[in-house]
Amino acid sequence: MSGVAITIESDGESAVMQALALLSNFDQSKPKLFDAIGQTVVSNIRSRWANGVGLEGKWRLSGRVLREGGTTMRDTSRALNSMTHNVLSSGVEIGTDVEYAAIHHFGGEIKYEARMRRTYFRQDQRTGLVGNKFVRKARSNFMQESQGKAYKVNMPRRPFLGLTETDEQEVLSLIVEHLTGE
Repeated sequence: MSGVAITIESDGESAVMQALALLSNFDQSKPKLFDAIGQTVVSNIRSRWANGVGLEGKWRLSGRVLREGGTTMRDTSRALNSMTHNVLSSGVEIGTDVEYAAIHHFGGEIKYEARMRRTYFRQDQRTGLVGNKFVRKARSNFMQESQGKAYKVNMPRRPFLGLTETDEQEVLSLIVEHLTGE
């Protein structure tokens, strides 16, 4: 090496040396930081979801909730319970592997094709008259097929994946805490 060289000598208690020590160990401690970030963000998403709140505020009530009661996007809680995070070498990814979560997050149109439907009734054995109430297949002795119409359902967007301003502040606090050791 030619030219000029600078050597810095300092005791181990100086702020510069402590900062350099933290940075030198950062690569080994990144997975711990990314895991903490992932756990925090997933916890916040689940908390908002349980309260019917997404990134854009309170969710509009779903048709199922209006008909049957319950909570929007929580019929079986499968998508909510599948929220998870994966620690990568360069960061953390947060999401779900439930296929229908995307239509809930982004919204869109669901198209149902026309199809044959089977309807089950009870037929009086003596008179041969068919009742006008539907019954389960197991209790039926008369089946009728009919052509169902094609129809569409417009699913409103209910974004749940992402960071709110509060989430960003929590993540920044985790990073600062991790780097300063406080």
